[in-house]
Amino acid sequence: MTIGPDELTDRLTALAEEPAPPPTFDPAASIARGRSRLRRRRAAALGAVAALTAAVVTTTSLLLPSGGDAPPATRLVPAGRGEGGTPAPSAPPATPVGNGTDPLVSAGTFGWLPDWLDPQHGIGYQAGDGFVLTRASQASPSGRQLELIVHPEGPEPPLDESPVQKQEKQPADPVNGRTAYWVTSPAQPTFDSGQRILRWQTPSGRWAQLRSNRPHGDEVPDDVLLRVAADVKVGATPVPLPFRLSGLPEGVQPTEAVLSRPAAGQPWSVSLAFSAGGMSAGIIVAPAGPLAYGKDSRSCREEKDLQVCATAESDSLPLVERFGGLAAMTGLVQLTGAAESTWTTNVLR
Repeated sequence: MTIGPDELTDRLTALAEEPAPPPTFDPAASIARGRSRLRRRRAAALGAVAALTAAVVTTTSLLLPSGGDAPPATRLVPAGRGEGGTPAPSAPPATPVGNGTDPLVSAGTFGWLPDWLDPQHGIGYQAGDGFVLTRASQASPSGRQLELIVHPEGPEPPLDESPVQKQEKQPADPVNGRTAYWVTSPAQPTFDSGQRILRWQTPSGRWAQLRSNRPHGDEVPDDVLLRVAADVKVGATPVPLPFRLSGLPEGVQPTEAVLSRPAAGQPWSVSLAFSAGGMSAGIIVAPAGPLAYGKDSRSCREEKDLQVCATAESDSLPLVERFGGLAAMTGLVQLTGAAESTWTTNVLR
């Protein structure tokens, strides 16, 4: 069972609202924590009665910032073993992201944006688990954000009907003459008080979703959201990145990718994660300077006013060894430069 796009959007919005600045982001540590939670939950499910099987929680390995909220305390189960020593199911294989040469490919891009958003330096992207999110952020630590997801081709995405968040449709003005509606959560008004979600069918037939946050009641008017939606461009758009990557181990490809452009005063960063066999490792490229990581192991080097670091948790070191070690991972990265004019979409070679 995989998560739906609405739950994915909820989790991604939680990322944007984390107090820790994005440069402290550590994909390897966060994915390792997600994989560990997944193993523990699946192991616990093996011993549960049949009546509880429908309540098994599926965890997605999103790229969370280091220092994020930890899960509630639980009795730890050794990796690969379930309760009572029974073998635990292995983690599902992660799906590579990108188009073969660029690990970060947007499925939809913004056209018109209100003047409080910077269309050049305020746009970030996050890819993983079958979805790509495009985020436009206001240049302030707790500013407004617009988040765009273009759903894969297929039927209209279902509403979330979980006991926690039962969603409903609220009619909206058509977008480019096509069906549109607001997604609301009447049973949980706190969801709606912090966000506004617009879903519509694009001219290509694919469904898209635009979400605005509401920090401190600073709402984005509905007519502004409708105008943004009307100018969204649907289609694969490779995102330039500040490096090239070559010499990956056989069968290893990026499974998650993030280009973070946070609030004013914080540097951008690019992160890639590689997952295999329940293990994960990551690389981070950012302007040279102090960065904090919540991981067990790391190796960094600086070049061309940039810093590249390889990170991993201790239980993922067998995967790191496939690269030849953390230092060898950083050696696979050829930096192009800090100026965005030098960035490339020909990343994987």
